[in-house]
Formats: sequence, structure tokens, C-alpha cells
Amino acid sequence: MLHYYRKGNGATIVFIHGFLSTNRVFDKILPNLLNKYDCILLDLPGHGQSPYEGEKTMYDYTEKVIQVLAYLNINDATWIGHSMGGYITMAAVEKYPQYVKRAAFVYSSPTADSTKEKEQRNQHVETIKTEGLEAFIKQRIPAYFAFNGNEQDIVEAYNHAKQTTIEGAIAATYAMKGRPDQVTMINKATIPLLFIEGTKDLLEKPFHTSSPQVIKYTTETSHMGLLDDPVQFLEKLQMWLGKTY
Repeated sequence: MLHYYRKGNGATIVFIHGFLSTNRVFDKILPNLLNKYDCILLDLPGHGQSPYEGEKTMYDYTEKVIQVLAYLNINDATWIGHSMGGYITMAAVEKYPQYVKRAAFVYSSPTADSTKEKEQRNQHVETIKTEGLEAFIKQRIPAYFAFNGNEQDIVEAYNHAKQTTIEGAIAATYAMKGRPDQVTMINKATIPLLFIEGTKDLLEKPFHTSSPQVIKYTTETSHMGLLDDPVQFLEKLQMWLGKTY
């Protein structure tokens, strides 16, 4: 089972971090949520303290999250996914809606990889195999911060990334490459959904929606808005949590 920790009291929120990260990436916003919410924070396979166990698709990762929720007898949680964690959350909304009360996708787009982006994923794997994971991390993390991050935040992101295994990084890269386009599914969803987009995010693509279930908020941040500006990020998140309770 995935490694997790649990804090707080109230309605349950499950937090799912992104690629090359850990459950501690939410530390800056967590203290402000514990008085209202039961927060469960997971390490994904091959990341943090969770071992990689052969997961190949976003649905495989989603099933590992659900395994934890089932173990804890939780079936109506709010899901908050950052980046790749958002892709996993989309898979849950699609395939396992009984476990999702509402969902927030943080710097995470429902559009599938383009042909060019899939080629870039292959290049990432090649870099990991030929130059090593640490070299790939050093190349990748600055882009998360739009090449203009606070030094302390970048160091924190590096420290999270260094807890990723080679197998976990490669598997996650292929899973992201192979994920389906989820725009139609998002537009047909019947539960409250939130997208937080960063004006300086170089990684995720915007998308159009006319669904009344979807709320979009923007932060003046990079892909790592929860580290760039946790106050602004938390304001947007709490606004949505309060509206859709």
C-alpha cells in the first residue's frame, strides 16, 4: 500500500502530488486546512516513501490511491491533484466516481500529450537512462518554476525529486505520455471540479470548457504555485472548497 500520513478533522481531502515530488510538497498550505478537513497525503509509487510496484498507466496509479481510501473506509473524498496528481485524479473521476465527491486539478490540464510532447517524454527517459536521474532532475526542476524560482523553493523541489527512484521516474513518464485526452470527460462530469492555472506555467496547456460544474481560477505563478505563492494558492483553493461544500 502507498505510504501516507493523515492529519486534521472534518471532511476528507486526499492530496496527490506530482511527478518528481512527495506528499510534503503541500506542507506550506496544510496548516491552514487542518481545522476543517481530514487531510490524507500520499506518496505515489516510486516517489517519496512508496515503492514502485509495476504501475504502467494513470489508472494503475489511481487504483493505488483508492486502495488507501478503501483501507481507511473512505468513499466520498475531495481529491486535489497537482500536475501528474491531477491526471491521476482525472482517471478517478472517469473510472471510479463513487470515490470522488469533488476534485481540484492544480496546474494540471486534461489535454493529452501532443506528438511533440510524447517525443519529449521519450527523450526524458533516454536522459534518465544515459545521464542518470540526478542529471534529469537538474534539467527539469528549473522549468517547473519558469526558470525564475525562489532559491529556497527550488532547493525544496530538488529535495523532493531526489526521493524518486529511477524505475518510478521512468514508469511515471511513460504513464503521462500514454494518458488519454480527458477534456470531453471533464465537460460531462456531474460533480464540482476546479482547475487552478498559473499565468507563468510553462508545462500545462489551457483548455476550453462550458461546463457549469467547472470553476477556473488563475494564480500569478509558475507550475509550482503552491510553493511560489502559497498564500495566493490557498486563497483560490479555500474559495472553491467553501463554494462547493
